Amino acid sequence: GSTPPNNPHPYPWMNSLFQDGVTVGWLLGESFMVDHARRSVIPERLVDSLMNRERDVMTPRQYYEFTHFSDALMTDQEVLELPKAWVVGGDGGMGDIGYQNVSKVVLQNRPNVKAVMLDTQVYSNTGGQNSDSTPMLGGNDMNMFGAATQGKNVEKKTVAETFLAGHGSPFVAQVSIANAPKLYRSILDGIEYRGTAFLQCFTTCQPEHGVPDDMALTQAQRVRDSRGAPEFVFNPRLGETYQEALDLKGNPSMDLDWYDTKFKNSTETYRYTVAHWCASEARFRNHLKKIKETDAQKLIPLENMLARITQQDVVYRRYLVPTHRAYVPDFGVYIKVQGAAGDVEYRALSRQLVLFCVERRKAWRMLQSKAGIENREYKAQRSLLADVDAAKIPKEDFFAHAEQMLKERMPAAAAHKPAAEPKARPPAPAPPPPAQSGSSASPVAVS
Repeated sequence: GSTPPNNPHPYPWMNSLFQDGVTVGWLLGESFMVDHARRSVIPERLVDSLMNRERDVMTPRQYYEFTHFSDALMTDQEVLELPKAWVVGGDGGMGDIGYQNVSKVVLQNRPNVKAVMLDTQVYSNTGGQNSDSTPMLGGNDMNMFGAATQGKNVEKKTVAETFLAGHGSPFVAQVSIANAPKLYRSILDGIEYRGTAFLQCFTTCQPEHGVPDDMALTQAQRVRDSRGAPEFVFNPRLGETYQEALDLKGNPSMDLDWYDTKFKNSTETYRYTVAHWCASEARFRNHLKKIKETDAQKLIPLENMLARITQQDVVYRRYLVPTHRAYVPDFGVYIKVQGAAGDVEYRALSRQLVLFCVERRKAWRMLQSKAGIENREYKAQRSLLADVDAAKIPKEDFFAHAEQMLKERMPAAAAHKPAAEPKARPPAPAPPPPAQSGSSASPVAVS
């Protein structure tokens, strides 16, 4: 498909790096449209004209359009029949070094160009380099962990979310095998959409992530449920506001920061945070230390620590100031996790892992707000921290009872109105009618 006549562009052949794949896919999509017009659309319309009209087979305007045909003149049905150019790449090639190419292609909103980014959160093909999609922890073969650094202070780029603004009207989804029906539904909706579709799909890289070969589905569910990679679909057909077009269904406890679950061998509940997902992958092993219950009693529960700190505290590095409420002691915070034998175990967290929880919580809150969902915990935390910073609540009392104070301030749950289902596709418009016999335009003979 790289040489004429399939490729009408002047390049006889192409040999590009992996970050150029989406641009090459765009060119192939343009080629498909030219082929589709010449071999299907125009011949069918000409046959219809010859078979159904006794005179005035074609007007000068129609002749011009047929000789300068583009997808803008195709009906919805003709666009549906267009061959689609699918581009598949990783987060390195499409979300990092090749991001500008993807941004350019998404903005064009071509009707038959569709892209899937398999998000392994790392340059898997080149030995584990960090990409913009890599979590703050790093955690890959080429990432260092030690006294000088525990990762990167750059917040994680969610590539799909960047296309929700400033990129025209593409169909965008962040889905994965964690929810197979939604994944397939998004693919079908993306194919049907008369514009570019971009799907970001979390995908395990077993060697780099340090998970067994049979755990791809489980890890996809864990990263979704922990807010590490929330599920969403942005369908412009539903409306021109985020609240109409953005759907977060599929994520647990949509109006809260995290969701509650239970340990297998007990009735004790715990909040499933992004730290709990990290505890299930060996790539993050340096950020978690196994400790005894007696040692955990000397540390700060993660839920208590998260009530004290916001993303702005991270931006202004207040987490390094021992006298500030947002101070995060390195390996001074702990969580409970499900042990391999089903019992409850304890893990001390690195400072960087706590910051990653704060960053993912903030990203989830921003996504909720776009979808019109009020996060009850955020509202309560904002009010509570305002009183603490104003010295209305002593810091000692706050530190001792932060979780309880937060729960007491949480407003009652409000029902979320889901986005409306897309309306049925309108019938495809018929080709333009021929000019009337009394028209000043002269018919053109077609042999």
